[in-house]
Amino acid sequence: MSEQNQLTVAPQVVREEENFVVIQNAEGKFSRKAKYHDYSSITAQSREEKIWLMNLMEGDEETGNGLKEQVGKHIVVENIITRKYDKINEETGQLEYGVLTYLITPEKQVFVTSSKNVYMSIIRIMDLFGKPTDSEWENITVKVMKEKAQNGDMIKIKLVG
Repeated sequence: MSEQNQLTVAPQVVREEENFVVIQNAEGKFSRKAKYHDYSSITAQSREEKIWLMNLMEGDEETGNGLKEQVGKHIVVENIITRKYDKINEETGQLEYGVLTYLITPEKQVFVTSSKNVYMSIIRIMDLFGKPTDSEWENITVKVMKEKAQNGDMIKIKLVG
């Protein structure tokens, strides 16, 4: 076989837990990959609410704002939605997984990011403070921050209130 037609060996799942999987690649190296979960604190009741939610999930530009454009700002969060997704890496043919996190203000302003760091922070916040659907939930305030990373800037949040 020519170099162009070589088969690649798919990574093998060695262990699977609720929030991560351990994978061994073709060279024998191990890595841990996060598993993402769908969550929504919003239950659309009326037709109008369902249309708004559908447009939000479909990426309607009038419904959501990129979180990366909010660096340095404080956002009051009333509701949270996380949606996992997958895509094919066009170079390797491997399936890659990601997550979209939607932070929704009391005024229904929506901030969206695919930052895994933000997702993990939101999960830790909900583990500690409860979820927006819990009776003891109080809106949280997060500060949007940016940090240099290997592949450019990394968006993250800090709980400030």
